[in-house]
Amino acid sequence: MLSTARHHLSHRLLKSTAISTLKFHSLPISTESSPFTWQQSTEDDQKQYVAEDVFRAGMRHHHICNTAFPIAHNTTIRPYRVKRLRDQQDIQAAYYGAYGSLPEMMLYAHVPFCQTRCQFCEYTVVNPKQGKNVDIQTNYFSALYTELDMYANLLNTKAKKLVGFDIGGGTPSMAKIEHIQKLMEHVESKFQTNWNLTEVSIETTPKIAAAEPEKMKAYYDMGIRRISMGLQTTDFRQAKDMNRDDANASTDYIYQAVTNIRNAGFKSFNIDLMYGFPLRASRTDDPWVKTVQDTIDLQPEHITLYRMRYKGTLMAHLADRVKLDQINRQEGQSRQLLNQSGYIGLTGKNTFSRVQGNSGCSDYLDKRVRKAIPYIGIGLGAQSFSHHTLSYNLGAVTKKLQQYIRSVELNRIPVQDLYHLSREAAIAKMASVSFYYGGIDLIAFEDCFKTSLQELFPTEFKFVTDHGLMIHNQGEQRLQMTSLGKQCFGGVVALFYSPAVKNHILHLQGGEQFLVDPVQALKEGQSPFQPIPDATIPVRRRAVATNVSQPKPSAPLTTSTLTLQQSQQSLNQIRRSFSSLARVDTSKPFEFGNILFSGSCNQKCPFCIGHQLIETSNNLRKETLENLDEFISLMKKSQTSKIILTGTRTDPQLYKYEDKLVNCLRQNLPNVHISLHTNGLLAIPKMKTFRMYDSCTISINSFHPPTYYKLHGVKQMPNLKAILKEASNVPIKLSCILTEDNIYQIEEYLQIAKQLGIRRIALRHIYGDDRRWPIQAFQNKQPIKYHQNNPVYDFDGLQVTHWIFDKTSGRSLNLFSDGTLSDEYLLTKAPNQSIAKHINS
Repeated sequence: MLSTARHHLSHRLLKSTAISTLKFHSLPISTESSPFTWQQSTEDDQKQYVAEDVFRAGMRHHHICNTAFPIAHNTTIRPYRVKRLRDQQDIQAAYYGAYGSLPEMMLYAHVPFCQTRCQFCEYTVVNPKQGKNVDIQTNYFSALYTELDMYANLLNTKAKKLVGFDIGGGTPSMAKIEHIQKLMEHVESKFQTNWNLTEVSIETTPKIAAAEPEKMKAYYDMGIRRISMGLQTTDFRQAKDMNRDDANASTDYIYQAVTNIRNAGFKSFNIDLMYGFPLRASRTDDPWVKTVQDTIDLQPEHITLYRMRYKGTLMAHLADRVKLDQINRQEGQSRQLLNQSGYIGLTGKNTFSRVQGNSGCSDYLDKRVRKAIPYIGIGLGAQSFSHHTLSYNLGAVTKKLQQYIRSVELNRIPVQDLYHLSREAAIAKMASVSFYYGGIDLIAFEDCFKTSLQELFPTEFKFVTDHGLMIHNQGEQRLQMTSLGKQCFGGVVALFYSPAVKNHILHLQGGEQFLVDPVQALKEGQSPFQPIPDATIPVRRRAVATNVSQPKPSAPLTTSTLTLQQSQQSLNQIRRSFSSLARVDTSKPFEFGNILFSGSCNQKCPFCIGHQLIETSNNLRKETLENLDEFISLMKKSQTSKIILTGTRTDPQLYKYEDKLVNCLRQNLPNVHISLHTNGLLAIPKMKTFRMYDSCTISINSFHPPTYYKLHGVKQMPNLKAILKEASNVPIKLSCILTEDNIYQIEEYLQIAKQLGIRRIALRHIYGDDRRWPIQAFQNKQPIKYHQNNPVYDFDGLQVTHWIFDKTSGRSLNLFSDGTLSDEYLLTKAPNQSIAKHINS
């Protein structure tokens, strides 16, 4: 039985701190002879995938394939999640098994306060107003100390050597000096520490460093020897665009900040910069090179370049605007400038140092990346990783303090998700983090997993070395990126992901398409990331319909699944490239007619089907839609009884002349049912027009605000209750796309919808994604009918269609935004307009 410890616990978030004495109910830990090891792998983590396919997928999804592993937690590693039971016995046992016997470890303390919420921030940061509240700061740090006490008692950390300690955020320098001082003292009391040998690091901003020199001096005096300043950019116009003007108010702040840091005594000073932001079309210059040169002129010891990671930020919807070509150009320019100025770093590594023999990183990060030394993170949303476990504290998703502090008050380890990993998942996490240095330490890898990297990844090892993406440095025993490998970072790192994550990215929709297949380009010595030109060559629209059939190209002989899928998609585009008016069969009715809109949208859904189509012309401001008369004529000839207003990449309610269009359709097609497919955001402002429809489908993929934001790209949710009340004459159906983010919310989704009075719901899989998650609500239920080959279930009057595009049969008449008419039902099989015009011109 572990000893009982007393803890000081904070009371309530906005009340004064009340110290209560509670006991940490430690549990007996098994001392069986069998060592703590990895969990049994799932079937998904035992599969093998073709290296070329995975490389292509990583290149395509370069914005998410990086050192931040895993991807899609809810499906790829969820089977390894340790149950959160009230007594936390399983959680304590897992932590003890992972860290209990370690002679040394590291610590990270997270301070989630910032003066402003930058649009590019992906980290756990609370509302800036909370961070400035003195009582909230006090309560938070009290909880932080108590959480550390829990681990100290459970793991007997007093017997462990602390070899790395970082204080990060957020902006930890927003906290009062006494909080950081007490944190340092508390850590000293719980570990074997030597601040002369272990370089502690803390983060600050230019504004705090400039305005509060006493903090810089206090940090140095308490034993902190490395400080990192988040500058990000010296272009203040760009900074303001990203809500960063509070931190980078002027050049005076920057120079004063550097002066104060130097006067405090710091000789290990790092500046963080960020690249990969969207470039305004109106700007003729790229501020990045100037930012790098400005930073070099400040003469810090170290400079770290962070590539913008869009996932989880307020800029997530802009990721598609930043091509890999821009990323590589900016990285190459900065590397050249830094090298010329004496700042050196391993190829593929993000941190550069002008101090010989110094990695430029803190001890915590250096040992975490090179040697995979286990660490525990304390604080809101903090991450912990050992050779066998991965965990995230409460707040990692919600970014709310209350739940974290309340858990500590109840004397419970404030963990949100703890994963007892399989060997494959643990390997992938270690390898991904290693790529922060652009490669993998082969000795450290074998020490962790008792097998060489080459044995576990033979085809991947051969692929990266044969194609010049990485070199096997036998002297230093590293597999290290080349310059070409760095340019293909996403493709290279994906090769070492776990099989479950590889499967996820292989089937993930969207991403950047390249002019030449990346693998083929490597084989032919070409650039593997050639961008597709934004401007297409103008072509002549076909004026007269013809019946000339197009030859069907043969697919290349290959065993690569992805290559076959890509080839088949190209074949479908050409095969179904254009349905001429002469070929449209009007002898029988269509299922419905679609009027499709294109243009900017008020949401940024990552899985939008429009991403799979060549961008069509914006028709949101066209009073008379092109070819509308012909569309109406075909509707009459075919006696089709339903029209849907929808969009390829926008919301139809953004159409300026929506009410006029509906009136036009009513006049010309008086007996036709007119339906709207919308995200619902404009339903209330345009209620008069909304009531004109005979029915409406509203796309809502979650009723949970954080999940909704992730799946829709905006925080504003439609007021469904008000819509139902004010448009009681319009039957409303809900449409919900099934993803790994909302699949476990479906039962609750159905209950909420039913309570609101919804009668019909369509649960849809993303087209082309063959992953099928079990839906608990459908178990032990039989379909009451089938709609276009899709099962329909009844839930006490609520009809739910499980819609799988691949199984859908039917035909529709589709009017695209540029006037193209197609009789394809699936949008992804609809004409590639540019190809269509070219073929038929």
